[in-house]
Amino acid sequence: MIEYKVTRWEPQLNCSSHSSCEDVHSVVFGLTATNTETGSTAYVDERVILDPCMPADQLNQQAEQLSETWAGARGFYMTLQKMLFQKDMAPRPMPDSYESPDFENMNIGDGYKEFVINENNMNDQELVDEVFGDALPTDSEPEAEPTEDAETPAE
Repeated sequence: MIEYKVTRWEPQLNCSSHSSCEDVHSVVFGLTATNTETGSTAYVDERVILDPCMPADQLNQQAEQLSETWAGARGFYMTLQKMLFQKDMAPRPMPDSYESPDFENMNIGDGYKEFVINENNMNDQELVDEVFGDALPTDSEPEAEPTEDAETPAE
C-alpha cells in the first residue's frame, strides 16, 4: 500500500503581469509517497502557476481538489511509484545487528603469498605472457604515435 501526503505547499505572490497583487500567483507543490510495507519514501515537487491568480482563502478551500488534480495531471503518482519501486529493489545495507566475519584472523590467499614472476624467471617471456597476458597490451591495440609538437595530440 502507498500513502501520499502533501509535504510542501508554498503559495507565492508575484503578479506583475496581473492586476491583483494580493492573490496567489503560484504554488510550490510537493508530494511524498510512502510504501507502508517497507517504509521507503519518495518525494517530488513542482511550481504550479495559477492562471488566473487566486485569493489565498479560495486556494486553501480548494487545496485537496487542486492537489489531486496537480498530482494526477503532472504524473506525480506514477513517478513516485517508480521511485519507490527502484528504492525497494535496490541493494540495502545490512541491519546494524549484522556482524562481519573476523577477517583479521583469517588466512586469505594461501597459495599466492609468493610472486609468480620474480627475479629468477622474469625473463621467461612465455611465463610472463601466460600469467599477465590479459593485462598486457595486444598487437590489435596500436600505441599512439608520438607527435612532433607536444601541444598536438596523437591521432
